[in-house]
Amino acid sequence: MTQGPQVPAMPLSFRKAGETIMVTRVRGDEDLKHHLANIGFVEGSEVHVVSSSPSNIIVTVKGARFGLDTKVAQRVMTV
Repeated sequence: MTQGPQVPAMPLSFRKAGETIMVTRVRGDEDLKHHLANIGFVEGSEVHVVSSSPSNIIVTVKGARFGLDTKVAQRVMTV
């Protein structure tokens, strides 16, 4: 069975407003991964980017809106 082309994972911090993407992995220390998992950033969860700027990103995940610093958003890998 052949698969289509693989789309490389991209950090959430690189996403633009209006995009809806899926979380593939969260990188970082256990405390950060645990915190992000508690608010919905787990593998397979759908994330909608509400707005994005050089310093932060606002997203909706599991019906809740969150603002993340770009340093944290760089740890969330998406496709």
